[in-house]
Amino acid sequence: METIINTFLLAYSAFIPVLNPFGGSMFLLALTPGIDDASRAAMVRRIVFYSALILFASLFAGHFILSFFGISMGVLRICGGIVLFYAGWTALNAPSDSAEDEENPVPKKPLTHERLMSMAFYPITLPLTMGPGVISVATAMGAGIFEGGFEAFVGLMIACFATLATVFVCYRYCDRVSRAVGAAGADAISRIFAFILICIGTGVFWQGLAEQIASMPSV
Repeated sequence: METIINTFLLAYSAFIPVLNPFGGSMFLLALTPGIDDASRAAMVRRIVFYSALILFASLFAGHFILSFFGISMGVLRICGGIVLFYAGWTALNAPSDSAEDEENPVPKKPLTHERLMSMAFYPITLPLTMGPGVISVATAMGAGIFEGGFEAFVGLMIACFATLATVFVCYRYCDRVSRAVGAAGADAISRIFAFILICIGTGVFWQGLAEQIASMPSV
């Protein structure tokens, strides 16, 4: 039991900081303004499903997949940074709701159900939720997933499900922030986090570029 608890705490504490579910929930709020509760619930369920697929694929086959396609972690970070920058830029420049609709905000161009479901994978799940950081951590843990024995494996699985549950709770109820601060406040928060998303994308891109430059053979 001690091994299970220690492995759980180690894995969960490794996943949550790089995943940052609360920050991700604010980005989700910025990218999906004004959607109804039922649509948000359906979208979050799909996000968690996709996140589970990526998380477990990274654990059990991440190293093999990256090696098979010849993709380094540096390249993965570069591409992820570009996508994050684009998503943040789009959200930052999205049109605001009118002042007359502050009590009951409705977006000027409502997102359709099909559009929301397509956004659930890109860019919300990948790379916003399951970005290069989470994939690299899961891939590293997966390299020795069976070396710690059955108890360590159980602890790691519990940590994965606890991580996904944390994502679900934060994403499912992110609209509570909007209701608490009103339409104008929610719009301000959305644009702040959109700008932060641009900064994160730039940072991820630069980290990947630095890794690629460092890996180049010296002349």
